[in-house]
Amino acid sequence: DGQPTGAAAGADWMGGDFEGVTAKIESGYFANLGVNVLWLTPFNTNAQGTGIAADGVHDVSAFHGYWPIEAREVDPRLGTADQLKEMIDAAHNSGIRVMMDYVVNHVHQDHTYYQDNPEWFNQGCICGTENCDWTEHRLDCQFTSYMPDVNWKVREASEQFIEDALWWLEEFDLDGARIDAVKHVDDLAVTNLATRINERFETVGTDYYLKGETAMGWSGDNLADNQFQYETINRYIGENSLDGQADFVLYHAVVDNVFTQEARNYHHLDYWTNRSQDQYVPGAVMVPYVGSHDVPRLASRSDRGTGDAYNQWQEQGLPGQPGTDETYQRVLQAYGWLLTTPGAPLLYYGDEYGEYGGADPDNRHMYRDSDNWNDRESALYEDISALGQLRANSIALKQGTYSTRYVSPDLLIYDMSHSEQNMSIILNRGPATTYDGFDTGDIVRFGDTFISSTTTSIPANSVTVIELDAVIQPPPRDQDSHCLIVNNFTMNTTYFITLDLTNTCDKDLHYPGVNSSVDNDLVEGFPDYTEWFYLIPPNSSYNMSWQLSVNETIPNGTEVTLTFNASILSCSDDDNSSQWHYCPISGLTHTFLVNHLSNSSDSTDPSDDVTTVLGCTDSSATNFDSDATEDDGSCEYPPETVLGCTDSLALNFAANANQDDGTCQYETDLPDNNSTDNETDDSTQNNTDSVDDDGQNNTGDSVDNSGQTNDTNANNDSQIVTDAEEKSSLADFARNGLAVAVFCGLVILFFTTMRKK
Repeated sequence: DGQPTGAAAGADWMGGDFEGVTAKIESGYFANLGVNVLWLTPFNTNAQGTGIAADGVHDVSAFHGYWPIEAREVDPRLGTADQLKEMIDAAHNSGIRVMMDYVVNHVHQDHTYYQDNPEWFNQGCICGTENCDWTEHRLDCQFTSYMPDVNWKVREASEQFIEDALWWLEEFDLDGARIDAVKHVDDLAVTNLATRINERFETVGTDYYLKGETAMGWSGDNLADNQFQYETINRYIGENSLDGQADFVLYHAVVDNVFTQEARNYHHLDYWTNRSQDQYVPGAVMVPYVGSHDVPRLASRSDRGTGDAYNQWQEQGLPGQPGTDETYQRVLQAYGWLLTTPGAPLLYYGDEYGEYGGADPDNRHMYRDSDNWNDRESALYEDISALGQLRANSIALKQGTYSTRYVSPDLLIYDMSHSEQNMSIILNRGPATTYDGFDTGDIVRFGDTFISSTTTSIPANSVTVIELDAVIQPPPRDQDSHCLIVNNFTMNTTYFITLDLTNTCDKDLHYPGVNSSVDNDLVEGFPDYTEWFYLIPPNSSYNMSWQLSVNETIPNGTEVTLTFNASILSCSDDDNSSQWHYCPISGLTHTFLVNHLSNSSDSTDPSDDVTTVLGCTDSSATNFDSDATEDDGSCEYPPETVLGCTDSLALNFAANANQDDGTCQYETDLPDNNSTDNETDDSTQNNTDSVDDDGQNNTGDSVDNSGQTNDTNANNDSQIVTDAEEKSSLADFARNGLAVAVFCGLVILFFTTMRKK
């Protein structure tokens, strides 16, 4: 946070800090996403005031953290050093590592190093201006006029920046670093930094992950044209250098081309995903990404037709919240791919729910709490968090090898293979389709794709993750034969039948189904096999329907009986069985009389008048069903009223009573010949305290004329209170005693009520 600097709207400090991140960690938010590393903004104290933006018009502040003015001080707008340590401790306690963002290329002109040692810095052109290409002048150009460029060839400068990096890592127990603007410093800078980190920490067993930012692009469809891009990124990766880098080539090749604008198909996506596996240094841990702080928000770029995704400033008209399903479907396709391919994928904060925004600084909105998400955003978050959790728990998704299984313009199927596990991923950005190539031993871990013995049905605009030849660990076995039921039967005049298969328990039921049959061979419409589902979630139902065909040769008035039984594949009633579930006991039968006259219409519209609804038709029953047209014998009735004392604490408690008659008796209701009446007849008594003839103050207790205290909780030999100070203490004690008594009474009442409930 901080005082307003006068920066343009959206380009000032907004309030994010260490305490906020700590709260998110401790809430389990990151763990729910499957996140195990946090990369955070630079921690150094940054410049006050503003600087001119690249457009030469707007003023921006240093909220991003890349204008350092102190080498080893925590920016107070982010918090204190202690709060930073508390945040990192909270992350470590949650199994999350923390990476710092370390700026090695430049400082702000107010930095103490520039003020004291101007000879440590280059003087050059402004990067990106005429005759000052970002790559050709990578070692001497300045990002802006107020950000001096560090000259790593100056030994004193090199040593100081390396020592500063080591200090941050050690002082705050950090786990790694993202090195900013790698290609803009001398090659030896990265090598020296990595070597010193290895010497200081990794020789004693502490492993650090160093990730670089070498901003490159994509030079078109020809691989040869992209060799310079790959070679430049590879230059800084190795045993005594970086562990990996952001995969800029892959990002520029596919994210907008394939996902947001859909100008290229999934052949293109598959080709360049494969190239990221064979063009980088072997063993490199690359960082694929689809959104970052340098580009407009993925959701806004996916919201095609608005034309404002790349706007930066308020007067230009900034992107609003997308309002179509298609936008969020594109985002899910992108993250479905990102979270199931090799490397260490980067999730830019807010993308998990589809945060919108234009170009920097509009892409850095404050995080919105889930209470402020719409339904599309909430659904996207659920999908991305499920994919993140799946990746976190899958060795194949984290460390597997990518290989193509099938690809067409709008459908890509690829495998992630590991010696311990194999996963297959289906990305479908087109209509619903089918694929032959999976079998019943393969289990859908994410998505709504359905695998049968003959074909795989893939929904439109979907992401699917399948575990191949899955070894399924059965859930703990308990008695659950009552959980799966068939209910809500209906049949209309055209013999169109509906029925619900319902899970009434708080657990998943695996491979549920309905076995339907009819006792007359001339009535058709039921399959000759049990209709199975993969899984039915807790307390949910699947609606099923059949259209029966009654042969005209069956005489009118013939009885036909339908039978429906809930079923679970491979269930067992043996308590020692290894099967997951006990066999369901629910069944339902319905008998009707054939009436060809009432079935003269050929309509099979389920909206026709329903003639039969089974249920309890007795209005005096507790489960009376006003919609039922035929009684199924399920009526339940309240028990007969038995009057008596229903309080188990009473002396005359009646265990068989179900309605209290007010006759309960307690020990305190009995006559007590030893009790003392503590009331006074003095006309000066008030409702709170009483004063006896001797002037003693009675608060809660009473004091008789002799000065003895008659408290039912006190001993008979209680001492007389005569000292004024002691009187005051007694009054305070009495008030406290009353308060405690009332409090204890409430607690006892509460727990008693809970016991009775």
